[in-house]
Amino acid sequence: MDFDILLSPPIAFLIAMGIALLVYGFGKLLAPALDATPGKLEPYACGESFEAEKLSFGYSRFFVAALFFTIMHVAVLSVATVPGGVIAFRAVAYLVVIAAAISILYSDVD
Repeated sequence: MDFDILLSPPIAFLIAMGIALLVYGFGKLLAPALDATPGKLEPYACGESFEAEKLSFGYSRFFVAALFFTIMHVAVLSVATVPGGVIAFRAVAYLVVIAAAISILYSDVD
């Protein structure tokens, strides 16, 4: 019997998901039942009860950094694969465009 089919990605994924579901189900059987006590779901910090307030995180700096690294990786890949000779001067123009894109990206971060 040929077991190479088990190493194909879709079959291996299905086997791994099946094993994960079995482990999850077994853990759910062993876990104690949740007691619904009134204070269990309230916020608690450092021994004091406090009023929960909605927090909103700003991810604008993260997205700017992610775009920066994406632009830089594409630029490096593009410039590194340019053949030598006269056509290599086009890479310098490409780098100028990349520099302009990065300056626009950082013009209004906050």
